[in-house]
Amino acid sequence: MRIEKGGIINDFIEPNKCQYAIPVYQRNYEWSREQCKKLFEDVVNAHFSDHMHFCGSIVYALLRQEKKISYYVIIDGQQRLTTVFLLIKALIDMADTEADKEALRSSIFNVDKFQKYDIDDSSKLKLKPIKSDNRQLLLLMEDHPEQMDKSSGLYRNYILFCDLIKTFLEAHPDMGVSNIYDGLEHLMCATIKLEDEDDNAQEIFERINSTGVPLNLADKIRNFVLMTDKDQDRLFEDYWLKMEFMLTREQLSNYFLDYLNMKLDSFTKESTAYENFKGLYLEHGYTNESMLKELLHYATFYHTFLVGDMNYGENVNIALDGLRKLNQTTVYLFLFHVFDDYEAGVIDLEKLEKILNFLLAYSIRRIMCEVSSNSLRGLYKTLYGRVFGRGENKDHYYDAIVSFLQQLTSRDAIPSDAEFVLALKQNNLYRKHALCRYLLIVIENQGKEKVVTDSLSIEHIMPQNKNLSTAWQKMLGKNWIEDRDRWLHTLGNLTLTGYNSELGDKPFEEKKSLIEENTTRMVILYQDVRNASVWNAEEIQRRAERLAREVVRLFPIVQPETMISFTDPRYCEYTVEEPHNATYKYVNYYEMLGERVNVDSFASMVWSVAQKLYEMDNTIIEEMARKNEVFQNWTNPAFSYDDKAVRGGKRLQKGSDIYISTGYSAYACICFIRALLKKYNLDIAEDFVYSARPNHASTKVENI
Repeated sequence: MRIEKGGIINDFIEPNKCQYAIPVYQRNYEWSREQCKKLFEDVVNAHFSDHMHFCGSIVYALLRQEKKISYYVIIDGQQRLTTVFLLIKALIDMADTEADKEALRSSIFNVDKFQKYDIDDSSKLKLKPIKSDNRQLLLLMEDHPEQMDKSSGLYRNYILFCDLIKTFLEAHPDMGVSNIYDGLEHLMCATIKLEDEDDNAQEIFERINSTGVPLNLADKIRNFVLMTDKDQDRLFEDYWLKMEFMLTREQLSNYFLDYLNMKLDSFTKESTAYENFKGLYLEHGYTNESMLKELLHYATFYHTFLVGDMNYGENVNIALDGLRKLNQTTVYLFLFHVFDDYEAGVIDLEKLEKILNFLLAYSIRRIMCEVSSNSLRGLYKTLYGRVFGRGENKDHYYDAIVSFLQQLTSRDAIPSDAEFVLALKQNNLYRKHALCRYLLIVIENQGKEKVVTDSLSIEHIMPQNKNLSTAWQKMLGKNWIEDRDRWLHTLGNLTLTGYNSELGDKPFEEKKSLIEENTTRMVILYQDVRNASVWNAEEIQRRAERLAREVVRLFPIVQPETMISFTDPRYCEYTVEEPHNATYKYVNYYEMLGERVNVDSFASMVWSVAQKLYEMDNTIIEEMARKNEVFQNWTNPAFSYDDKAVRGGKRLQKGSDIYISTGYSAYACICFIRALLKKYNLDIAEDFVYSARPNHASTKVENI
């Protein structure tokens, strides 16, 4: 590896008989308008000050030499380099004289004055972008900007540079394009040329502190699986490009997070996801192609989750659309496995539809019954393993899933019909906006004739205005304030309309007439309203009762034909509210925020819980360790950076500087966990349970 200081123009671009290729693992060109304006400003300032301006680094390596032309690959710096080429092209097109145009062309095109080198169209331009950008750049460089994709960054930034040049020249009539080009000649960069076989392009790329657009997770993974492969063009075409067609850049990064959380035992955060990905790749012996093949496989499912796929039929797509509308994206961790089993023939399409309809109904019940969502990610991450850890459960696939969730004792258990109906009638549905709109639309559109709902909004039949008109107060009765506050945002008082602002606080009869005139196709939602002569608490509750029955009918929990037992009669689940329950017990697992973790001792459970919470938010434990914080009624700190300060100190994690106290009885272990859960503001009755059975032995001290 050779590192030198050089000028982007004089030492890098202007030399003849060279071409710089952007490899397929690099992202598309995407410099923003603001970045281009900043570069132009730097160029102009460099010209006026006559000082060199540093603009980052360029890492490159020689690919081959052919007919005295040197072909290089750009490992880092492609965004900056491409932008300079766009600026030079804009200078060419804004130049007044042919001499200026020709002088500028010679800097970005290879010149073969005596036809000695067989320079053809593919090697004439000194820059060769990745395939998706190459056509756009060639159209521009061959003077066909009218044929370019007007939404491409290449086109937009070229036009921007033309405008900036024009503005500059109008403000400085004594200057020309040569002055701006002089500013370009003042741009310096660190040129890093890889020359030895020992130079690891991937490692060097990751260490570079680039001044361009930061790489997101998808960029880093693409570089990792393509940069090191000699067959990268084919792999890009056969795998990566197909993923890019299916998912946007942001969706790709979200997909990789979900993929990693599906594959790994621990949770992956964006800050650690890339390192986790490399660890997965290396530990499981993937090749670049086998990894790309697996990524494409699950990306195809992810695309179906996000936008649907009619190859699965209408019913599957309706259920997936419902989950999307309700923002139930955590379910994808479980659905990866379910769709895998469908593709493998373990379940048929009818069973897939049944499972998705159940998951939709389960999601609706949780939201409506106001069950906290903070356990969902852990639940769906571990659900497949917990349900199908016994392979024979796949013989009763749907029944096993429903049986498992029915037997849970945590908040993740399925809300009953009675709980669901009560919540539908009494809970504030309006503030659950996505669910509110979804349920009202589904209630109305269950018939053959569908109402177009895109322009409809949620309307309160009894107005929201706290200062209700005298007519409304009289209709509601003497308890109108209490009744308004109690029933205003509930299902019985909500409907859909295209005339929300026009209905407002109008009296009920006038409001009802407008509804009749303007929304004649609404049948189910307006049935009660049309027949009512007054609108008060009794009418709202009567309508809520009817609509709640409709919702339960539309989203039933189909009971298992075969009940699958997931309980071991020797074990019971306990919360940490009563630490004495742990005495004389063997523990086999705990559940925290929906995720189940198997453990073989109370001491290992303490360690595991501390690690999970540290991964969730490391600042709390780090602060405790800095302060040597002691739990109430304890003697030693729970955590410390000093192994002598804690009891039986052991590192919290490999490579960590934090030590955790050890050597406690089962009772003390539960007290430790309870105190730590409270530090993280978790509900000790709802967010954590553990399973244990009697050991009929004396209390013993356990060491982590």
